Amino acid sequence: MNIQVCRDTSDAVALYLPQRLYLKSFAKLNISVQLPSHKVHNKSISNWELMEKFRKMILPDGFSILKVSKHSSEVIRFDAELENRSKLERVMSRLDDRVIQLNDYPEPLKVRVSEAKSDFPSRHSWDSFFRDSTDMDEMKPGERPDTIHIENLPIRWFVHEKELDDDAPPSESIFRKVFEKFGSVRQVDVPVADPFRMQMKSTMRGTTTSAQDAALYFDGYVQFSEYVGFVRCMDALRGRKLLRKRDDIAEWCGIRVDFDKTKHMTDAAVKRRAIVRERLLARQQSKEEEERKEREKVNKRQAKERLKAEQAEQEKLQKMREREERRKKKQLAKLMQRDDVDVNGKVVEEHRKLLKAQKKLQAIRLLEELFMRIELRPELQRNGKVHHYHASMQRIERARFVESFKRKQEDLVDSMRNQFKHALDGRVVIRTALETKKHVKASSVSSISSDEEVGPKRVKTERLTTPEREMEYNKVTGE
Repeated sequence: MNIQVCRDTSDAVALYLPQRLYLKSFAKLNISVQLPSHKVHNKSISNWELMEKFRKMILPDGFSILKVSKHSSEVIRFDAELENRSKLERVMSRLDDRVIQLNDYPEPLKVRVSEAKSDFPSRHSWDSFFRDSTDMDEMKPGERPDTIHIENLPIRWFVHEKELDDDAPPSESIFRKVFEKFGSVRQVDVPVADPFRMQMKSTMRGTTTSAQDAALYFDGYVQFSEYVGFVRCMDALRGRKLLRKRDDIAEWCGIRVDFDKTKHMTDAAVKRRAIVRERLLARQQSKEEEERKEREKVNKRQAKERLKAEQAEQEKLQKMREREERRKKKQLAKLMQRDDVDVNGKVVEEHRKLLKAQKKLQAIRLLEELFMRIELRPELQRNGKVHHYHASMQRIERARFVESFKRKQEDLVDSMRNQFKHALDGRVVIRTALETKKHVKASSVSSISSDEEVGPKRVKTERLTTPEREMEYNKVTGE
């Protein structure tokens, strides 16, 4: 009962248009070929050739299904289906009591055709079943003719069209709406839509679909509130297949329909399944909680291991850096020993030169100030006039000479200061490279260098006398 393409949809009856579902009638035939009673040696009958003969005999009509159901030494039986029941009489008249002559078989073969007996339950069958059963109470739902069990329903035909997941289960709401056409539906059950159903006992599952077909087909139970709805549905499904129309093609599938004989939809059975479902759900939630806690433990353990690994890596890198520093210190020590570089001595020498240059510059400035004060002393004035030690031109030349000499000394002091700073920087670099983690007491020379590095004392500078300043001074004193 696989899904097939249907070419003739003229007699299709609408079942549920939102899902494009229809019911379509069909006819089943039994074709029998009587074999001769005596055997023909070295000759065999081809089933394929017989089927091709049947297809040609019923043209322009055709079979939707034609297959061998029995092959014995006396008879070969075929099962056939027609897409339209209105063609049944015409096809039977073309095949019944006909004689077929095969190419490689000398004996003629007679064909007999009859309509196949339907296995669909009749009203008498369910009435007699519930009347004769001793464990059924017709006053209770599920223990009377009100529940229909339908098998081999295509899953994709009962899924919302907007559902993109190929593994989506069939919708119970759609399944319910499909059969509400025949009467009030009390309840429905789609076992495959219940995620816990396969964990229940086999007697509670209510599914008969084989494992290889479970991905494509499903079972369903529909229970009507009234007996008339049950009868209408059974009469509508008798001799019908389920058909689905698409934009460019129509597909149909044979379904198996029977009334429920297992009390699957009784209130007690429904309640038992609900209790088991809640129990399984609680067990699953407990299991998920345990798994979550276990994952958290694993994550914490992994985080600790990562942290420990990072710390070990940091310690390893720190040790590598310390080894590299010690190696550089040893190389610098060897370099200093080889080149006989006395850094501290060089710093002291540069500092001494700087102090000497600063003292010399300071002496020049003091002499200049002393000469200026001598010129301004009042006791050196005679008869209201200032006694000049030098002529005016000599005084200007002296001022220029002193200014030039002072500039040279200032440049020399700046140069000495830069050399002293470079020497200090070199010593600091080498001392930093040679320093260990332990505190090393600084020497007295290093202390002096550190004080000098902060900055030498500023020496007060005086502006030199210029001719302009001297002329202004003479005007003020009235010279």
